[in-house]
Amino acid sequence: MGLLIVTKEKGIETWVDNLKQLDSNIEIEVYPNVKNKDKITFALVWSKLDIDFAEFKNLKCIASMGAGVDHILSNDTISKDVYITKVVDEKLVSSMWEYLLCTVLNIVTNHYKYISLQKESKWEQLTLNSIEDYTIGFMGLGQLGGEISNRFNKFGFSVKGFSNSKKQIQDMETFTNLDEFLDGVDILINLLPLTKDTKGILNKNLFYKLNKNAYIINVGRGSHLVEDDLLEVLDSKHLNGAILDVFEKEPLPKESLLWTHPNIIVTPHSASLTDPNSVSMQIIENFKRVSKNLIPYNIIDRNKGY
Repeated sequence: MGLLIVTKEKGIETWVDNLKQLDSNIEIEVYPNVKNKDKITFALVWSKLDIDFAEFKNLKCIASMGAGVDHILSNDTISKDVYITKVVDEKLVSSMWEYLLCTVLNIVTNHYKYISLQKESKWEQLTLNSIEDYTIGFMGLGQLGGEISNRFNKFGFSVKGFSNSKKQIQDMETFTNLDEFLDGVDILINLLPLTKDTKGILNKNLFYKLNKNAYIINVGRGSHLVEDDLLEVLDSKHLNGAILDVFEKEPLPKESLLWTHPNIIVTPHSASLTDPNSVSMQIIENFKRVSKNLIPYNIIDRNKGY
């Protein structure tokens, strides 16, 4: 039984080293250099590669390297009998929390605006804001959204949440009706999974339902956002700004207007990165469970897409 790594990202050696340290007997292949496809029972994946998983006759489980699985579900060669799992890791939560806390506080304290004014050598004191002036709306209340929205709540922000199914989170109002949720939101944070229903959900129609001068923070998936709609609504002055960490095409093309728009902050899909040192143990544990014909942990629901 062997494990296949499928990724276009750098750092494959780190994954191999960590997995080998935990199980020196494990046989690891790196796609596309596979010696014996029939030996592969488990695949660790972080790429939308043109790979035919049906060629791996003994494949039992495909594990995402991260919390998202849309890059796997987009492949229609995966048998219904193959388990699909995601990473659940406290470090992913912590790094996302730190990124979002920094981003939100920069909005509250006008730091993004002051950086723009500095480029113009312009001395201008802006209106002093406080945490109490902002309502944060979280789209997506799963592992990340549920925990991080709770932390912002405890930090003193007014927080509300939206999810497809009703969620109960202490001291926070939650919605399944999108229009009701959007009413009164000043900072919209998207942490939704990417599904056929959520693709393009960050669009012109949604933006105009937010408070005037609201901010958009997208740390979900690039395909959630209709980029042209964002640029149009920013230029209309209804939105104050956007912080984008994920994009339809990555790396973001140099010719993209998102790079140069004065009210957009771009970060390179860096809000929350999987640490092989932290998650290799759960990968090995699931590999061993599958080898014993046991059900792996952290299985996703294919019908829901997460």
